[in-house]
Amino acid sequence: METKPTGRGGAGRGQGRKPLKEGVESVAVHVRMTVDQRDKLNRLGGPPWVRDRIDKAKEPKE
Repeated sequence: METKPTGRGGAGRGQGRKPLKEGVESVAVHVRMTVDQRDKLNRLGGPPWVRDRIDKAKEPKE
């Protein structure tokens, strides 16, 4: 029996996680914390909140 192509399947363009910033590599960082701390982090805004705080923080003096 011959099968007709359905136009489905195969690799799709634009699939997967989108970059945070175009042309900038991102890396995963793992941090251990308590369940209460994780819950609070989620209420504060999760990963976008952490990235914003890091960007706004002043560098420590040497």
